[in-house]
Amino acid sequence: RAQGEKMICNPKGAGGHFLILSKNEIVDFPNEIQSLVCLEKLELNQNQIRIIPEGVFSHLPRLKHLRLNNNRLGALPRDLAACHNSLQYLNISNNLFRTFPQPILQLARLQELHVQNNALRQLPRELFQGQSLKMFKANGNPLREPPSEVCAGGIQQIQNYFSQLQHGSGQEDKRVKTMFLGASLAGKHDIMTKIKAMLAERKSNLTHFIDNLEGIEEPEFYVDQWERLKEMESCTLTVGLR
Repeated sequence: RAQGEKMICNPKGAGGHFLILSKNEIVDFPNEIQSLVCLEKLELNQNQIRIIPEGVFSHLPRLKHLRLNNNRLGALPRDLAACHNSLQYLNISNNLFRTFPQPILQLARLQELHVQNNALRQLPRELFQGQSLKMFKANGNPLREPPSEVCAGGIQQIQNYFSQLQHGSGQEDKRVKTMFLGASLAGKHDIMTKIKAMLAERKSNLTHFIDNLEGIEEPEFYVDQWERLKEMESCTLTVGLR
């Protein structure tokens, strides 16, 4: 134990074996933890840990609760999968993950997973195929698959998204989603009405199609008859009204 380190340890209490080392400015993962073979709850959140060495979690077969949030982690050790029959709660939010850690997919009894505020762009379909996961939070990531708005709807919507991709007809549903920014009475409704009329008449002279704007109005219209839109992968038009 380092000088000045704050530690809460309950080796034989009624609440189970736990170790809390939060807010200690820890940089190097304490390898001594692997000797706590009966550990059920481990909290190392709000430190400065960058790397967790291999061989720690393989010695923690009873671990149920693990908090690693608010560190500087970009990967998890492969042997985290050794906790596949025990780990139920995992929090790796507010770290530096750019790709989803594959060992998590082996955690068959995981019920709650937090990955908020990382740099994740894609989530694996396999994560949502089991029945154990009950709570999942991923806001604050630049997600593209599934899109952030799908993830915000919860596990059921994510499962529906992947199901539609897997069992869809293969024909892409071309849709334009508009959301206008502006104060009250700024003219959002009038512009929305004009755009819808232009689209209906196929006389639109817009140089960009609107995709993924944040604001107040949310009209949607189908435009799958347009050859130009079929050729476009993505585009964004920001509309601000004063």
